[in-house]
Amino acid sequence: MKESDENGRNNILKQDFQDNWDKFLFGKAQERRKISHNLDRINNSNESNITAIAGNWIAAIGTIVSAIGSTPSTIFSEQTLKDFNIIGNILEAGGSAIVSETEDALLDRVGAQISAIGNLVVVAGILSKNEQSGELLEKQGDLLQLVGVGITINTEGGLTLSETIANTGIIIQFIGNAIEALADTDTREGIVVSATGAWIQAV
Repeated sequence: MKESDENGRNNILKQDFQDNWDKFLFGKAQERRKISHNLDRINNSNESNITAIAGNWIAAIGTIVSAIGSTPSTIFSEQTLKDFNIIGNILEAGGSAIVSETEDALLDRVGAQISAIGNLVVVAGILSKNEQSGELLEKQGDLLQLVGVGITINTEGGLTLSETIANTGIIIQFIGNAIEALADTDTREGIVVSATGAWIQAV
């Protein structure tokens, strides 16, 4: 009887040890998976941030180049200014497309994509052989950019300092887009106004 009780206690101890050991191993495995998951999230976040920064820089350079192309000049020929405008809008489109891939919010993603399409429509207008059709395409492209930028403006309250600065930049870009889109480029004054809008976007 004593031997049977002893064996029973030993079995219970063995089972307790096995259960504790399994919990220990399982817990460690869970902890490793959790750490690995967190590291993956950090790495993905860092990669996304780098991509967004690169896209914004490309778009910013494109905006400056496009502004140069939109500005009446005695230094550059008309063809050179046209080339600047094409290159600038292509860079803007590429930059916006890259940024759109890093956006989490749906409106921000769609807005960046619409802006990119607008830039490409402007390029199509510049390259058009028909002057009237070309001007219409450029206007439509400018309006698409205006819509794309407009829907990314954050109208919510409680923004952090960095979010406020970023949102202010978007609003300034929106104003520049609006000026450029609404300017009458058939007149010299309108061309100057359009160039002003382009430079406001580049600020």
